[in-house]
Amino acid sequence: MAKRRKAGLSKTVTIDCGSSFAEDAARPDRPRGVPLVRHRVSLNKTRKQIEAEQTARNAKVAALSFEQREDLLAQQENTFLLSTSGNGGTGSDGYGDDDDINSSTAGFAALPPGEEGFFQSHKGGEATLHGFFLDTIAKTKQSDYRSRKDRVEKRVLAWREQMDDLSAAYVALQREGPRSLTDDDELWTLPVIALEGRGLRPFAHRARTKHVSVSLLEFGHIGASPTQPSLAFSVELLRFYRQLRRVCPRFSLDAFAKSLNHFHHVPHDPYLADQLSDTYDCYLEILRRVESQVSTALRREDAAWAVKNVCPPCLYKVIGEEPLKFQFLAAMDGNNSLKLVDSEFRAGNVRTDTRTTTSRRWIHPEEVNLFEHEVRKSSTPPSRSDQSQPADSHENQSGTALGTDAATAENVDNSDLSSEETAWLNVTEQDELAKCLNACVERWRNAGPEARKKMFALFAIAGIFISVCRHGHVLVICDMIRSGELMKYPLSVVNRLMDDFGSDICLGYDIMCAFTKTLAKSSIGKKTVAFRLHGVVPAFHGHAHNRGCQVRWHPTFVEGVGLEDFEECERTFCRSNELASVTRLATPYHRQQHVDEHFHFHDLDKHAGSGNFIYQKYRQALEKISIETPHLAALSIKRGLTGADYERFLESERKYLAELCEEPESVQDTADYMELLFDLDKLKQTSEDAARMWKKRDRLIIEQGYTGAQITKIDTRYRTTFQKWFAKNEQVLRYEEEHNIPIRWAPTSQEYEDGAKLVRERKYRRALDELERLVVQRLFEMTKLGQNGVGYKLREKISKSLKTRATAIQSALKVYNEAAGGLDPPRAPLTWESVMNAATIADFDLLRDARQDICTLDWAQPANREGMVLYFGLQRAKEEIRRLNIEIRRLLTFLYDDHVDHYRAIAENIILRPDLAHEISLRWEYRQRIHERIVKRLLLTSRLKGFTGSLFHGRREGRDPALNEGIPPPPWCYELLKITEVIVEYEEPADGAAEVTEDAGTDILVEMLEQGTLEDV
Repeated sequence: MAKRRKAGLSKTVTIDCGSSFAEDAARPDRPRGVPLVRHRVSLNKTRKQIEAEQTARNAKVAALSFEQREDLLAQQENTFLLSTSGNGGTGSDGYGDDDDINSSTAGFAALPPGEEGFFQSHKGGEATLHGFFLDTIAKTKQSDYRSRKDRVEKRVLAWREQMDDLSAAYVALQREGPRSLTDDDELWTLPVIALEGRGLRPFAHRARTKHVSVSLLEFGHIGASPTQPSLAFSVELLRFYRQLRRVCPRFSLDAFAKSLNHFHHVPHDPYLADQLSDTYDCYLEILRRVESQVSTALRREDAAWAVKNVCPPCLYKVIGEEPLKFQFLAAMDGNNSLKLVDSEFRAGNVRTDTRTTTSRRWIHPEEVNLFEHEVRKSSTPPSRSDQSQPADSHENQSGTALGTDAATAENVDNSDLSSEETAWLNVTEQDELAKCLNACVERWRNAGPEARKKMFALFAIAGIFISVCRHGHVLVICDMIRSGELMKYPLSVVNRLMDDFGSDICLGYDIMCAFTKTLAKSSIGKKTVAFRLHGVVPAFHGHAHNRGCQVRWHPTFVEGVGLEDFEECERTFCRSNELASVTRLATPYHRQQHVDEHFHFHDLDKHAGSGNFIYQKYRQALEKISIETPHLAALSIKRGLTGADYERFLESERKYLAELCEEPESVQDTADYMELLFDLDKLKQTSEDAARMWKKRDRLIIEQGYTGAQITKIDTRYRTTFQKWFAKNEQVLRYEEEHNIPIRWAPTSQEYEDGAKLVRERKYRRALDELERLVVQRLFEMTKLGQNGVGYKLREKISKSLKTRATAIQSALKVYNEAAGGLDPPRAPLTWESVMNAATIADFDLLRDARQDICTLDWAQPANREGMVLYFGLQRAKEEIRRLNIEIRRLLTFLYDDHVDHYRAIAENIILRPDLAHEISLRWEYRQRIHERIVKRLLLTSRLKGFTGSLFHGRREGRDPALNEGIPPPPWCYELLKITEVIVEYEEPADGAAEVTEDAGTDILVEMLEQGTLEDV
């Protein structure tokens, strides 16, 4: 027998042959004396051994007959399919390993014994043909030597070669439906998965079809591989999943694959999600190709057309409309939910994938990095007073600027700010704007502490920065790469907005009051002036800013913005946050594809809801006017005030608060000197205490038994405290010499008492600022806690934060009351109830102990402040109605022109390209249903009491009026608005104004159109 004595991970194994002495003793009946022979057998075969075995195998195959060879091939193929069935019959990327099948190619090439003349004929040349077929088989059946790193790229290239044929087959499928089998077809079967079930399905090739994928698509299926698919999915299944992702962005392909398995009552196949992902990528690429063809047919092939017309109410300008101060209103902000984990932190190698998004809304990193060092390039060294001012002192800074931008957080050196703040702000001491770290930025910090945290190296992309119009359409997107919300992102967004949409844009940003200073110092500063870019702080964020900032940047006090709150970014992020769980571990391309798809559906939903948006805004403005006008009239009559008075109050408050932004230099010098004296007194006291201990060291050794280490500590403390006092004294002497202070102020001098009073006031203001900041954060958290759509975990975190905030507020309240009591005269202490009842930041601003008593000023009177809020609120409501009247006409014009474009495109392609015409007609029917819903809401808007707009469309600026000739009106025009025929003649005088003559068939209709209402029709 043989017994293995030694085994493991070695290259050889030792085998003993024969019997051991223990075996001989256990079985005496066996013959003894069999010698024990030891052999060493190699576990790894050498190349020569492998070649020898292959030669022997080929010789055995060559000796087989034709029938025996066919049985052998069938047996090997079945073994191969069983070994790969765990991956759907293919490798991980849809490619199998054919080593087993091709191992005996040379043996199969030789003819069986006695069949040497099988391929011969009287013509000759059969040997050449035989060799050609053998070479072809060897090429097609050779092993797949590609690594997994490039399989994705080669699969993408294979799909790309077939994409034109696939898109043509898709539009044909939309028009004709799935192809039916005939009796003449040569059938082959393939496993398919559809909504209704799964199983083998027969398919057939057409003579003109070049690719198997095209044949599958003709039957309504798309294969999981471009060349050798082992599985196919129905188009209806992919369409269904795409719509599921539209309403539930967090619904991943893996979850859908599991759902299909459970729905079809089969065990879960982990490979199904990968195959579904590859097929879904192909499906989306087909849709993009078809979308490009449809855009060309609609004469919208220009890549910029979709960007410039993404929001019809904002951008579809009509000839002869009333001019507005701002062309359109938009907002921008960053969000750190859509992160992407760096591939370095994942197992395996990065697969090559050169696919990128084709959406023009994305700003590429190269364009963003053009603004990487904008502020640093234009910065100047700070003055002495700037260096002496603490970074967190912001009690006297109202409405000043924030200095931001540098390349990365690693470039921030010697900053007074903490590391997590510099990651977001990138403020350096060398930047002259660093002194402007004001209360607005300190209070808000762009959506809370999480956004201020330094982005770890784990994330290659830390989030997105977007800009949206007031209707919610996404205008611009860029990735925040390995950083927080640096200023290069809003700078690049502003630059793109001006390039794409022109001048007169009003843009909302959380820290717009500070960002404008950065913008003015950047390379596009002059460009923003030429394009008349204006900024505001969003309404909800604005309450976190100080009063001086609010009167300049809050939408209530900005002319021309209407009732817009500029918080649409937060509403957009509320939905896009659901993508985080799906995109965080995706590939860069798939992440961008998911984001593109999400915002594409988002824009469609916003367009479908544009009619309701206008209706709700119109109703809000009319209600505000009807309710607040009587209150303002009564208040104005009581105090004898007019609108001009409220305008004057606002200007007075702005001027006063602007003067408060700068602390007098004498006051700052006095405070700095007093701080130095306080520090010197503390060090002197500490040094004297150390000197007394040093003098008593002998007695301490005798009486208390001090050892050498304790005596050394006393000596060291005596020396170091004196050195610190001496250094501080030298600093005080230099300060006194620079500021011409001949005699040092003593506690008994009047100067010292005045300086101490000033320091107490500073301490009081800082305590008030800290209390205010905590209360504002609590207000935000309470508001968030009461919003719809806040999940359980988020509510739990907010609740814990509120508990922590309550403790912090109590501590800050204690510090405030101590500081308030130290004033002369002392301020009344605040209670917990009074702090919790503070509704606005203005309530805290009025607590400040200013150098002038603001209670005597007109704008500080409570009644006047109430009147200002009512007056400017009514002004904004009237502006909102004017803007909505223009948006209604723009929207109706777009709906009419869109109908004309689709009608004309169908007519031009119905004969030569019927498949494309049918695809356009499908989209046209769906859009008509959406547009009918929009018009119904606009019609409902026209019935509001106080409506002053018009429900008649106009003509787009720059559009050829001949395009509308001969095209019947859309169904909603005559079914809802009862307009059966419209004959419009346009004339453009030299001044550019358009004259319109209308003939609607009846005088009553024309009269009602002029009045702007169709209630009686």
